[in-house]
Amino acid sequence: MEVRLLIVTFVVYTVIDGIRIDTEYLVKAILTYLFIVSLAINSFSKNVEVDSFLLNKEAEIKAQLDLLRATKDDQLIDLENESLVNLMREVLTHPGVMEYPFEQLTTMSTIKSPDDAFRLFNWNIEKSSGLHFHYCFMVIPKWGDRPNEVIEFKEDKITIPPRPTNTLTPQNWYGALYYNIIPVEKGNKTLYTVIGYNGSGRSTNKKILDVFYFKSKRLKMGFPIFQESQGSKRLVRRVFFEYSEKVTVGVNMNPRLEAIVFDHLIPETPNLEGMYDFYVPDMTYDGYRWQGSIWKYEEDLIAVNSANKKRRVYNPKAGEDGESEYIEVKDEWEDPVDGNPNGGGSNAVAPVEETGNKKKDKKKKARKDRKFGLFKRKKNKPRSAVTG
Repeated sequence: MEVRLLIVTFVVYTVIDGIRIDTEYLVKAILTYLFIVSLAINSFSKNVEVDSFLLNKEAEIKAQLDLLRATKDDQLIDLENESLVNLMREVLTHPGVMEYPFEQLTTMSTIKSPDDAFRLFNWNIEKSSGLHFHYCFMVIPKWGDRPNEVIEFKEDKITIPPRPTNTLTPQNWYGALYYNIIPVEKGNKTLYTVIGYNGSGRSTNKKILDVFYFKSKRLKMGFPIFQESQGSKRLVRRVFFEYSEKVTVGVNMNPRLEAIVFDHLIPETPNLEGMYDFYVPDMTYDGYRWQGSIWKYEEDLIAVNSANKKRRVYNPKAGEDGESEYIEVKDEWEDPVDGNPNGGGSNAVAPVEETGNKKKDKKKKARKDRKFGLFKRKKNKPRSAVTG
């Protein structure tokens, strides 16, 4: 590369002077070449320094994370977690943090907004009581070599109610592990819809839809863009899906359906309404679809399997009446929501589609369950993710 730079520089000077080559022009060419090379070396040295710093710090963070995960005593968990928090404070102001992959931090979320406006570093710890505590840093990049702006979230389990409805700030936060960020435009403002998971307690888990936005360069959480129920004029700032710890519930963006799709939750029996320890999916899906200014609630989204994948399998009737040796079968289907209770941010894929009469039997059983009240809905009551 340096030789090519020298040749180009030399040619420029000679062409300008009518192909006249003398000592003066040769010296100018060499000096220009040396100046360009020195800039490249300085730039390269700086990049190596940044990469090596983050490489070393990633190894430190991973070691501290592993130590934290292996610790069982509550007091020691707090001490090890405080060491991790201090280490993150030290690292995250560094300019290269937005681009560095941090692939070794498998038990910490490091997701970025699709427009690169910010990056989240987010993890949780679980105490012997079954309670989960959450930690989050938002990194906002600055131009050039200026330190990043780092916003530290503070979970508040005392003054914030279980389902806060007001606007919040990072200093009074409900706690969550965020696994998806969906930017939407409302007027001239960018609103970041975030999807998170909260381990809650021993008997329930939560999935959360919320909104991050910036007002006077300050981060706010909660914006009234979620329609409470289909046809409702009421908008809510965030949505909590609370359900029994014994079941798996999906909430995630489905690009094919262009909607945030989620399992519809109901109590196992009507007399358990409001007792979220007994809320389970009723085998139907609802969703939120962006309508330019709000997330519009839609009931009974049809989770079609139009993108079924095929594979070739051996045909047991091969050779009989011209039957081929292999046949194609549809054996995979795409789940409309994320089946991972701890988040994960991608659609789950089931390995084998049900065959024979199993699928019909399952539908027949669901109809029977609804008929006899196991998943019975109240008549004329609008479905809502907010009230269950």
